[in-house]
Amino acid sequence: MAISRLSIIKFLELAIAVTCVGLHYHSYTGKIETDFVSSGAFCGYVIILCGVFAGHLMSSPINRRIEIFFCLVGCALFVAAGALNIQYFDNMRKGETRNYGLAKASLAIIGGAMFLIDALLTWRGE
Repeated sequence: MAISRLSIIKFLELAIAVTCVGLHYHSYTGKIETDFVSSGAFCGYVIILCGVFAGHLMSSPINRRIEIFFCLVGCALFVAAGALNIQYFDNMRKGETRNYGLAKASLAIIGGAMFLIDALLTWRGE
């Protein structure tokens, strides 16, 4: 079993999503829009990425269109969750919750960029 670049990217996406779930637990905002988008993106993509990552490890055939769709939607959701969290926590007074929230937002935006890179590599056929 050879480990490809896409397998490494999928693993990193999964690690970022799991980390964002943990940070979201410690930095719940109470603002329904922010929490709804954040919880949906992070928890939903932990489930999706577990299945996709397992499929990559087992070398199962993939439908590139569906994988690109999931990557682009993940990119949009993670960037939106990151932007909403930055907007909320940027105006908050300094403290541990603010640090967790800004770390979560930063990781979400990095995760969104990883999803975009993943979509481009999948589209190229790597």
